[in-house]
Amino acid sequence: MYQAIHDAKLDSKLERLLLKLLEHNSTPKVREPIRQFLINYQIMSENFWERYKRSNTFEEGLECYYQFTKNQCTLIETLMQNLTFTLDKDHTRSELATMLKDGFTF
Repeated sequence: MYQAIHDAKLDSKLERLLLKLLEHNSTPKVREPIRQFLINYQIMSENFWERYKRSNTFEEGLECYYQFTKNQCTLIETLMQNLTFTLDKDHTRSELATMLKDGFTF
C-alpha cells in the first residue's frame, strides 16, 4: 500500500496524510477505501495528461488543470465519506476528518 501511494505521484500533502493515516490505522477498513482512491486518482491523472497534451492554447491547458483539481477535490471528499462510513464507531473518524480538512483548506 505504501508503494502504491508513492507511485501515484500525489501532492506531497496528500501523500503525507495518507501515510500518516495508515501508520495510525492500517486495517482493511482503511486500506480498501485508500486503494480505491488511488485507482481513481491514477485514472484521473492519466486523463488529465492526455487532455493536456492535446491542448493547443494556455487557456485549454489551464482548463484541463482546473478540471483536474475539481476532480481531485471530489475524490478526496469521496475518500473522506468512505472512511467515515467504515470507521463510524471508531475514534479515528474525527481525527481523520480533522486531518484531511486541515490539509486541504485553501
